[in-house]
Amino acid sequence: MKRIAPGRAIKTQYPRILVRLGWQYVVHHAWQSFLMVMGIALGVAVMVSIDLANASASRAFMLSAEAVTGKATHQIAPISGMLDESIYTNLRISGNVELAAPVVTALVSSEVLGGAPLQLLGIDPFADSPFRGYLGNGNKLDTGALTPFLTRPGAVLLSAELAGRSGLTPGESFTLNFEGRTREVYLAGTLAAVDALTRRSLNGVVLADIATAQELTGKIGRIDRIDLILPEDEPDRAAALQADLPAGVRLETVESRNGSIEQMTAAFQLNLTALSMLALVVGLFLIYNTMTFSVVRRRGLFGTLRSLGVTRSEVFALVIGEALIVGIAGSLLGLGLGILLGRNTVGMVSQTINDLYFTTTVRGVGIPVSSLVKGGVIGVFATLATAVPPAVEAALVEPRAAQLRSGLEKKTRLITWLMGLSGLLLAGSGVLLFQIPTKNNVPGLVGTVLVVIGFAMLSAVGMRGLLMAVTPLTGRLFGSLGRMAPRNLVNTLSRTAVAVAALMVAVAVTIGVSLMIGSFRHTVTVWLEQTLQGDVYISAPSFTANTSTIPIDPQVMEQVAVWPGLSRADWLRSTVIESPEGQVRISATTNPDVGKERLFKASSGNPDEITQALREGSVLLSEPLANRLGLTIGDTLLLYTPTGEKAFPVAGVFYDYASSEGSLLIWMEQFRQIWGDTAVTSIGLRLLPGSDPDQVVRELQSGLQTDQQLIIRPNRSLRQDVMEVFDRTFAITAALQILATIVAFIGVLSTLLLLQLEKQREIGVLKALGLTGKQLWLLVMLETGLMGLTAGILAAPTGVALSLILIYVINLRSFGWTLQFDMNPGAFAMGLLIAVSAALLAGVVPAWRLSRMEAAEAIRYE
Repeated sequence: MKRIAPGRAIKTQYPRILVRLGWQYVVHHAWQSFLMVMGIALGVAVMVSIDLANASASRAFMLSAEAVTGKATHQIAPISGMLDESIYTNLRISGNVELAAPVVTALVSSEVLGGAPLQLLGIDPFADSPFRGYLGNGNKLDTGALTPFLTRPGAVLLSAELAGRSGLTPGESFTLNFEGRTREVYLAGTLAAVDALTRRSLNGVVLADIATAQELTGKIGRIDRIDLILPEDEPDRAAALQADLPAGVRLETVESRNGSIEQMTAAFQLNLTALSMLALVVGLFLIYNTMTFSVVRRRGLFGTLRSLGVTRSEVFALVIGEALIVGIAGSLLGLGLGILLGRNTVGMVSQTINDLYFTTTVRGVGIPVSSLVKGGVIGVFATLATAVPPAVEAALVEPRAAQLRSGLEKKTRLITWLMGLSGLLLAGSGVLLFQIPTKNNVPGLVGTVLVVIGFAMLSAVGMRGLLMAVTPLTGRLFGSLGRMAPRNLVNTLSRTAVAVAALMVAVAVTIGVSLMIGSFRHTVTVWLEQTLQGDVYISAPSFTANTSTIPIDPQVMEQVAVWPGLSRADWLRSTVIESPEGQVRISATTNPDVGKERLFKASSGNPDEITQALREGSVLLSEPLANRLGLTIGDTLLLYTPTGEKAFPVAGVFYDYASSEGSLLIWMEQFRQIWGDTAVTSIGLRLLPGSDPDQVVRELQSGLQTDQQLIIRPNRSLRQDVMEVFDRTFAITAALQILATIVAFIGVLSTLLLLQLEKQREIGVLKALGLTGKQLWLLVMLETGLMGLTAGILAAPTGVALSLILIYVINLRSFGWTLQFDMNPGAFAMGLLIAVSAALLAGVVPAWRLSRMEAAEAIRYE
């Protein structure tokens, strides 16, 4: 027989044996493996679903923009209002541009077409083909459709898919809704797109000849913009063209215009991604916990393998290989769950973007492969990274010390204090990141993760202290079992600490987000009470929940001005204008009490002085706009006007939560003199004392003579509508809270199941000594309940810290607004209830299994 030199490792057989050992462990502990797979799967699913939603929303915006801009490189657009079509005529006559096309656009809807917003696109078919090519480039137009499209009043084209889905055929008429008015149009024909992307774009477009579009929208003699294609190799061409344009008209690149619009949603999407990552972090706690548990259970096996010559690297590879199997299986399952979950999250994210930012006309953009690849790769590599510490622990097992469990727990108690100190340092590092003066939210999000992990590392110290403190109480209440349960948990910290940390993090997220949402709701409620002082409000219907920019019929204003029972009527004009910093939302008001009805962060005087400053030409900035532009009182704001750039003094900065992009307030008379815009988009009515707002609303709805559909509602109804949008905005946040808690529940279930089953021999001895089934249930439920109670208590300070970070760091940097912190006791009660309930529910399965096991069988368990 061949002798092997002492200390020399056997290299030929062990790798195959180790693979077999690892696979057998995964198979023989199917429930443990299943729970690990589910933990990582749910974490990946949440992350993938949010990424799908964000990617789909961005793709929908891009396709919606491309549907109307096509291949244009530049646009000639007005500073405000619309362009006179003579500008296009003069441009073509001048010969300075070879490729130019006039465009009229408007958002419309039709009940026949499903009621969703559609882009009415008015084009000149003879100039438009280089830009969009809807009437060429392989797209199939019905035979004989072009002639009525160009000659018949109200003629439009639809995609063949949209028309077929709506049951329309060429030659039929249907109605379009535009700014509260109804317009009858004639379907001249349908377009069959040559490719999938064009089909999706066309499904959101109603195509019309430019003259037809002008008639439908009331823009006779006017256009919205002129699309251009300028040569890339002639950079000076744009500057020369701008110099030739009349006052009040600007040349800008399509890329910069679309980029500035899409950038508005970037912070919102980044925050959703960060929140979804918390669910993955909780899942990684589960992986770390379960892998550590499997290493601890097999210390004896690893010690034996080491004594037989297996190297440390081979033991390390064994544990990492098991994690790889779990990571791949969990990530693949997570991708499937993420796609299913994404069907709901896509709708939630798109609805919020449409409510708060801009309206997209393209839906159903498909599943971006990049989101799936990203989710799968992150899931696998995060699992492997989380398994490294347990794998290192397994590789460092010494054969002689492998069987000594007491040594392991003693080492764990020593490490607990070291981990607590490390947690403090980690949380402190996170707080230091918050001090970096930047508008970029990435340092804030990284700091948030560091703080949460730091608190999680502190949880073992807190858990030990709480359990030791509660032992006398549980002893008095439940006798010897009441003293045994907390001591068992303290003596098995190597198993229980990470599970409690995972549950604590999930519950802390629930508490923190609940406090943030509650604070936001409280702040918005106070803001609405201060800002909305009118009794009745009138506006035209809009596709976004933001302040309407659709003009009200001037005839309505004339009638309202002499309506009986009114104390006064305040006019408001909301629109978007251009500035050197991009587009800015502006509101012009006639409200003489505007200085009293705003909550100011900074102001140049008392309310009356602020109102007077507005009358004299100053402006008020909302907090988000002031933060975005870095302005405060005493500074000046540059805006583009029809006569050139003009500087406006800033008289105050007011709190505002209507839009994260911000807005500015100006006096109506000043606005009309400078921009020549006399439209009104909202009317606030103040009633005489004793008037019934609901009765006035009914009278206005029946008595106003106009062909425009109007939204007339009392103050109370408007506030309710605003809060409904608020709740819709945070619906996805609440869903992420629930999913993070489910992931933590799986982690607790896994730990408790394994922990109790590992104690089978101990339970067998207790049953042999007379422990009844009822007492066994009590012991198990006490242990699980104490774990939940500990996690719930420790989650309270973590949740408060997280909510403060979300309010005063993340929200402020992302959206520019300051929220007032509201300490809601209900959030803590809910968190504690979730933690204890999850832990007790997770203890049912191990308690049931152990109670059915005979004492002799349990004692024989190895």
